[in-house]
Amino acid sequence: MAAGTCATYGGIHAMAGNPTGAMGLADYLGWDWRSKAGLPIVNVPGCPVQPDNFMETVLYLLFQASGMAPMIPLDEQLRPTWLFGKTIHEGCDRAAYYEQDDFATEYGSPKCLVKIGCWGPVVNCNVTKRGWMRGIGGCPNVGGICIGCTMPGFPDMFMPFMDEPSGARFSTAALTLYGKMIRTLRSITNTTVNHEPEWRRRGHQLITGYQPQPGAYETIKRPKAA
Repeated sequence: MAAGTCATYGGIHAMAGNPTGAMGLADYLGWDWRSKAGLPIVNVPGCPVQPDNFMETVLYLLFQASGMAPMIPLDEQLRPTWLFGKTIHEGCDRAAYYEQDDFATEYGSPKCLVKIGCWGPVVNCNVTKRGWMRGIGGCPNVGGICIGCTMPGFPDMFMPFMDEPSGARFSTAALTLYGKMIRTLRSITNTTVNHEPEWRRRGHQLITGYQPQPGAYETIKRPKAA
């Protein structure tokens, strides 16, 4: 088991230049390596590794070793699928701003951070759903851009970190017309439903359309005392 991006894929030590020849465990042993028990390498990347992801993987492997769990499900990069099967964007608190073409232009904004360097839409990581410590945090959730630290190409393929990702320029451009239209339509609907119904007003006049029947509100007579 390799924990952390340096151990899994080489990370910062294996970036362009790499004078020491640093590499991840799977690059060193081979991606098809198996232990004597037939177990593959298990990668739990992150810079640093998310602590719950690490401990949950260890627990799964212990259950597997005791015969209480099937072979651990891994993706092509040898990451546990239930931890890294979704992207940052799919669990991000700011994802709705993206579809509405509503992007942050400076740090501190609550809007989508893609245009100031966030790689969340394409990075496999669960930190926006899981949080960092005790369910709290997750880089974009607290205002930090995703720099792709759980990906095999980190850091080279995600630099420079604070520039808009090259691929995002095309996808966000496609969102411009759609996003503005959606935002406008939702604003109209919000204005329409953001008040009480017409029939909820002060006074005794019934304006709901209800027609009271004669005798419906007769006073109940008390029985005479013996």
